[in-house]
Amino acid sequence: MLPSSTLTRPQFQEACKAFLLKYNSHGSGLADAHYRGWEWSEHATVNGFGFLSRSVISSMREQLLDHSLNEELVDDASVASNDDEATSSFSATEAVISTQSVVFSPTFQVPVFYFTAHNSKGSPLELAQIMKTALFRRHAFSETDVTAFALSSTSSPFPLLSQGDHPTLGTPSWYIHPCETPAALAELTSEVMAEAMPEEGTTRWAGDAGLIRYMEIWFMLLGNVVDLNP
Repeated sequence: MLPSSTLTRPQFQEACKAFLLKYNSHGSGLADAHYRGWEWSEHATVNGFGFLSRSVISSMREQLLDHSLNEELVDDASVASNDDEATSSFSATEAVISTQSVVFSPTFQVPVFYFTAHNSKGSPLELAQIMKTALFRRHAFSETDVTAFALSSTSSPFPLLSQGDHPTLGTPSWYIHPCETPAALAELTSEVMAEAMPEEGTTRWAGDAGLIRYMEIWFMLLGNVVDLNP
């Protein structure tokens, strides 16, 4: 049966492993690219506290880099001397290494996206720098306030993006707050069930099929904010 909005921890683990089996055991396809590259990571000492993880290489947004370079070259008298510096700056800031996790939230009972972002030298990026990377959709966080520790919207009582320890690893991370996730999942899963033929309702999404579809819907929601293509 397709879960309506929330999962138990055992369901989360089963859903993640079934999801991996489906997408990591098939040949690559452009349509499924955003589902690939994930693997299951177990907790070092406690069974049942595993999570999905992967590492991706992203970049600073090209137009922002170009704008930065143009500012360096405004003074015609310094164009020649700034050429090498501008090229060096572009190369140094282009690579962004992001470690990403999908972790179970016992409070909201849904998957939650955690991530870190570092430059090519291993230094963590500040939130203002992260917002200039290609990790997120261009207009995902319009009309928001950015501080050193969170990204907030005046229409939400919770930060949209916040900093906290990874629930399993205990390492400092950023995460997308899941407060709105259960309601969004409930709406989308009900639409999926409504589209199924009456006689298919309880059979089409039985067992792993329902759990896999749940994860696909969750990743679809996440993909509205995060560019999941590796």
